Amino acid sequence: MRILGISAHYHDSAAALLIDGMPICAVQEERLSRRKNDAAFPLSAIEWCLEQGHLEPEQLDAVVFYEKPMLKFDRILTIALRGFPRTWRSFPRAMQNALGGKLWVKGIIASRLGVRSDRILFCEHHQSHAATAFLTAPVQRAAILTADGVGEWATLTLGRGDIDDDGQARIGISRELRFPHSLGMLYSTFTAYLGFPVNEGEYKVMGLAAYGRPAFEDLLWRIVRRTPDGGIALDLSYFDYHESARRGIPAIRSTFRHRKASAAPMSQPASSSSWKRFSSTSRGSCSVRPASPISASAAASR
Repeated sequence: MRILGISAHYHDSAAALLIDGMPICAVQEERLSRRKNDAAFPLSAIEWCLEQGHLEPEQLDAVVFYEKPMLKFDRILTIALRGFPRTWRSFPRAMQNALGGKLWVKGIIASRLGVRSDRILFCEHHQSHAATAFLTAPVQRAAILTADGVGEWATLTLGRGDIDDDGQARIGISRELRFPHSLGMLYSTFTAYLGFPVNEGEYKVMGLAAYGRPAFEDLLWRIVRRTPDGGIALDLSYFDYHESARRGIPAIRSTFRHRKASAAPMSQPASSSSWKRFSSTSRGSCSVRPASPISASAAASR
């Protein structure tokens, strides 16, 4: 069984090749195009993978896209209609993003690779995450937790993976958290608040977290609350990524501006020696710019 996996049309497009259940190769398009976070259809990555596997496109048994575009489009349209008229500014761009490539990806794959349409398959976004975690782990069974900004509707899932004695793998999702409640979008909102680009600067926030103290923990528990079933829910009055393309993050900004005066400065490290090591190796890479908004159209294109 020869399977080509593809992700495309959001960020960091990539391709991967599996033969008889074994990974042969995988590469991101940016490695070959030399364009950072290249989101284009990964034709160069696909060609490289097929070359490594000594295959022609017609020899593939399946080409699998990493999510279901129609289900994602359902979410974009539903959220836009549910929030009207507040969403009217973000709606055109959200539609442009949705209709620009992903919705027609089956036809794009068929035309670019010459693969029969019945061999083009789609996997749900969080099932792709779960498979990446479980199938690369040295275990026969495991509980699986996935979390990101948003897939089709799910933003966090809980499931189970099993491999039987014949080597057949099964992954089942038992529970999910749905958009707009999302730990990933919460993280991206703070990434934007600190002035870093969304979907790129989150790793800087993660790195800088080691130099801070939990001065705003009480506020965060007001923004994120636990639900009786063990999940989480966001207080959406602090956010507008699900509604507006222009307003940015006013509630977050005003709330934390009010509290910042009584908190330690952002530049205060856990220790002066560790800060010196950090600044000497990363100087210039973590400068705080004016905050860029995380918008409904950005959320919609996820």
